[in-house]
This record gives sequence, C-alpha cells and structure tokens, in this order.
Amino acid sequence: MLNFLKKEANNTYTENGAMAYRSTESFCLDMFFKAGAMRSASAEEIAALVNRAYAEDPVKTMKIVFFARDARGGLGERRFFRTAVSALVNTAPEAVRRNVHLFAEYGRFDDLCVLLGTPLEPEAVNVIRTQLNADIAAMNRKGQASLLAKWLPSVNTSSKETRNKGRRLAALLGMSEAEYRKTLSALRRYTDIIENRIRERDYTFDYEVQPSCAMFKYRDAFIRNDNERYTTFLNKVHSGEARLNADRLYPYDIIRAALTGKNSEADRMSLDAAWKSLPDLTASRRENAIAVVDGSGSMTCNCGGIRPIDAALSLGIYFAEHNTGAFANHFITFSETPQLVEIKGRDIVAKANYCRTFNEIANTDLEAVFKLILKTAIKNRVPQSELPTKIYIISDMQFDYCVTGGNNEVLFRAVRKLYRQYGYVLPEVVFWNVSGHCGNMPVTRSETGAALVSGYSPSVFDMVIGGEISPEAVMDRVINSKRYAAVTAA
Repeated sequence: MLNFLKKEANNTYTENGAMAYRSTESFCLDMFFKAGAMRSASAEEIAALVNRAYAEDPVKTMKIVFFARDARGGLGERRFFRTAVSALVNTAPEAVRRNVHLFAEYGRFDDLCVLLGTPLEPEAVNVIRTQLNADIAAMNRKGQASLLAKWLPSVNTSSKETRNKGRRLAALLGMSEAEYRKTLSALRRYTDIIENRIRERDYTFDYEVQPSCAMFKYRDAFIRNDNERYTTFLNKVHSGEARLNADRLYPYDIIRAALTGKNSEADRMSLDAAWKSLPDLTASRRENAIAVVDGSGSMTCNCGGIRPIDAALSLGIYFAEHNTGAFANHFITFSETPQLVEIKGRDIVAKANYCRTFNEIANTDLEAVFKLILKTAIKNRVPQSELPTKIYIISDMQFDYCVTGGNNEVLFRAVRKLYRQYGYVLPEVVFWNVSGHCGNMPVTRSETGAALVSGYSPSVFDMVIGGEISPEAVMDRVINSKRYAAVTAA
C-alpha cells in the first residue's frame, strides 16, 4: 500500500493536461533538471530545491551546485550558485566551508562575496587576502596576476550595495578605503582590463586577446568609437586571419541581440563573427541526432531576462549548424504542428529572423513530432538505421494531453509503445529544460532511453553523447567526472 501511495502521490499533470511526475524520485536529479533554467525562480524556490537534495545526498548536491556554476565546463549559472550557497550556509555550513577555495575555480572571485556577513566570512576573506597578496607580489616582479581585482567590489562605484561590500571587505583586509581603492586600481591597470581602456577612451588594445563577454558587451562602443579598426578586425575574423574570443558566450546572447537589436550593418557583422566563433561543443562524437524546438505560447514568458523560446531557438540553430549527420542544418519546431526547418540566411541575423517565423505561439503538441517521424518511416519503409538516434526536446516541458494511450501514462512511455507496435525503436530522447517554471518531470530517474538536462549552454550536448542513457546515469556521469572530483561535503 505504501508503494502505491507514493506512486499515486507522484502523479501530476502539465499546465496543458498531459500526465507527468512531480518528481523524478530523486531530489538530486530534480535539481539537476532544473538548476540551469532557474534565473527567474525565487530564492525560496532554489533554497527548497537545494535543501531537499542535500538531505538526500550531500556530496551529489554539492557537485551539482558547482556544476551549475561552472563557467568553463558546466552551466554557468551564477545566481543559482550564489543563492544555493546562501541557503547551504544556514543548513550545511561545513559543506560550504570545505569548498570555499574552489569558488573562483568554477566561477569568479566575486562569488566569494556572497559569504560576507555570514559565519563563513573569515574563510572567504582568507582566500581573497591570499590571492591579493600573490597578485601584488606578481605585479611588483612583473609577473602574471589574476583577475581578482577586476571582480572585487569597488568603494567608489555608483551602486550603494557594491560600495558597502567594498568598504566591509577593505576593513576585513585591514586596509583603509583609500588603500583598498588604490590597490585595486593599480592591479586593474596592470592586468590591462578592457573596462579601464574604454573608460579612458583608449582604443589601442588588441581585440584578439580580449575576453569574450567584454567583446560582446562593448561592441556598440567599438562601432561608435573605433569603427575603422574594429571593422578591420571583424573582416580578419571572417577571413580566418584573426580570432574572436567567444568561449564564454551563450548562443542565446547572440540570437537575442539578432532578434531585438538595431541590426546595423556593422552590428550584423559583429554578431555574425561572434556566432561563427562559438566553440563547437558537440565535437567529441558525432551522432545522427536532431533538435526539436518548442515554439509554443508558454515559451514566450521572460525568465530572468531570457525568453525560453529564444533560448530554445538558439540551441536548435547551434546544433543544426554543427551537426554533421543526416539532419545537418535542420531542426524541427513544434507547437500546434511540427515543421522541419532548413536554416537559411546570409548571416546569423537573417537566419534567426527566418527561423523564428516557424514559431506558431500556439499549443504544445510534442506527441505530433513523434508521430510525424514514425509516420514518415512507416510510409517510406525507412529502416531503423536511418531514423535519428537521439532527439533533443528543448522545451519548458508543458506538453499537451497525450492522445496515444488515452493520457493514462506519460508521453514518453506511450510513444515508445507506439513505435514498438510498428516495429521501430523510439530514438533516445533528451528532455532539455529551458524554463525555471517547469514544475513537472517527463520521466523518472531510471527510465532507460531518456535523459534530463537543463540550461542554456551548448556544452550540454556533449554531456549526453555516448554511454548509457538514463536520467540518473547521465547526471552521475557528469558530476562524477574528473572535473568535479575536488568538490566534497561535510
């Protein structure tokens, strides 16, 4: 009876009436599936998610938290990380204490500032003091300094909150405000951060060595104040003579600008150069896969400055263009009617605007996508080997009522049975969550042939290639990798 009660209590429905699960039956996996898309979630929502996961498995929880923050190999979710850490400082301070030295490794030095005013403030200040002293020594001997000074809060900035943090940190470091300000200024000049150059209207820097986020953020300033030299640089990027750093950009950054920006010829050239410079994070193995982009009405909400529909479209275009399999340069969009889209356009601005015309902004009939693939295979007697091996469903997971099976079971299981009836095996399905409002799960932890991921980073494509495909197996393969071996708990 207890097991039946648990199973019944875990059943729920999407906003559009499809049967789903409240939980994957693992709080850690629930967090893994949501962490990358919670930019608009409240601090209370994030804290509840993290604390439930920690009660289930402290080590897995800490690894997922750092994976979510990881700016180089993970999801790059700064707010989720800082909110999760703030919650854990209250409920599991020792677990946070053991990992304070890793904050900057996976994120930025200013992540440590979330610990100011908490019982772990001394640990954070100690890490900052040690690095600050090392950077001062490096500057004095003309060696290499870190970017600590760039990210520490200033005492003379316009933000009152930042000024207060800077003043508190200066006092904790045993420095006067003037000494702290002069030290940061000297280190920022020494490390030659681009913000200093722009503030002083000095455009003699080398564009090729500037960090990716700064190159994207300040492109309007480059066009306005250094147009001739910047255009020359962009031409060299397009011809392959120069390199534009784009390793920290997300595809949605570029797509959102392409869909909402001024789109002057210079800006189009800049966006296209950035798009073409994005690293290929699907390169380790090639698969005969296709992305399916949710273009329904529920995807148009603004989630922390990001519309899920734009994030999904950006990932769909990105994967299609890097795909070398049979479905190269194509993706499927669905809402009321699934449509196969071949990407067209002279640059990324034209491509983004062309592809978004296929967003119907209607309902969310994912079942129709699976039936379209199956119907095509049956009608043309297509062998199993020519079907996609993997389908990436990039969505907010608010699927429609399932017709197959009478909505008595979740969509994944219903369509898997349907494929078997006609002698086919359902391709592996990766449910990719791009909305923090996703309150339901399409599969549970041990469902074979499916995976659960989240976020806006194309690095996720590489995480679900090769090996066993099940939600828990994919999560464990990611967080138990060498990259997160140093992360521990109390």
